[in-house]
Amino acid sequence: MKDVDSIILSSTGEVLEKTEAPWQQTYTDDTMKVVHVNDNSKSSDLFMHYCGMSACEPGHTFGPAMRDHYVIHYILSGKGTLTIGDTTYELSKGQGFLLCPGVVSRYAASMTDPWEYVWVGFHGLNARAYLAQADLSQSNPVFTYNKDDKVKSCLLEMVNSYDSYKYGTGLRLQSLLYLLFAELTENSTKSRETEHKPIQYRYIQKAISFIQMNYMEDLTVASLSAYIGLDRSYLCSIFKKFLNTPPQAYIAKYRINKACELLKNPSYSIAEISSMVGYKDPVVFQKFFKSYTGMSPSKYRKSTDLH
Repeated sequence: MKDVDSIILSSTGEVLEKTEAPWQQTYTDDTMKVVHVNDNSKSSDLFMHYCGMSACEPGHTFGPAMRDHYVIHYILSGKGTLTIGDTTYELSKGQGFLLCPGVVSRYAASMTDPWEYVWVGFHGLNARAYLAQADLSQSNPVFTYNKDDKVKSCLLEMVNSYDSYKYGTGLRLQSLLYLLFAELTENSTKSRETEHKPIQYRYIQKAISFIQMNYMEDLTVASLSAYIGLDRSYLCSIFKKFLNTPPQAYIAKYRINKACELLKNPSYSIAEISSMVGYKDPVVFQKFFKSYTGMSPSKYRKSTDLH
């Protein structure tokens, strides 16, 4: 039996081998192509796990299955169904669907006109916020994009970046992921008769921007609330509503993700990194780091040296 950390489960269920390379292109057959990104720690904000495309056989099904990350599928041709809970969606060319972490889903190609689709799996601290901008969520997982070929081209270029770029593949994939969200966001706002983002969402955007600019300082929920001009308890409530986490936990996780990036540079000591991410006391930093990652900073650094 293969170790669970050494395999990849593709969108259509095939088991794909990992390699030590930062990314890997795998052809399972003539109808499927997958690019898997093994090192997705470069950006804690938003990062890609894998992307791929597949032309399904009639009636091909996947699931029921549950993931620990997000996946967006976009249908290039054909038809199929998506089932989440008690709801089934009939989908066709020009439509797409979102699969959310921790949610059981099942999807199947049409028997008479099976779909061909392209997909991207991703996660990150702000993935949920970017999806909200695009009006995508667990309760609203389906979108339609048929005004032009921008989303199709973006996703296909992700899949083909392995062939087109020799040294900049990772950066190109990251840029295309942001471009995808830009197109989906533009599409969602134009598809509404009027665009009125909830005022709470603008507060969240302002808070995230402030955290990104000041995480290395003595940043507290009180100072964050004061900057935005909101009551602390109200700020906590809208953080939980939009990001499913309280602001203090978001700040801590953002700092720890930044620390993980810095620990890959051996020129910084753990005490220096502690200060660089806003923890003046290295002991407190090590306590938080272990609570979020399951290992001490020194052990994490050694583990990254092995790859």
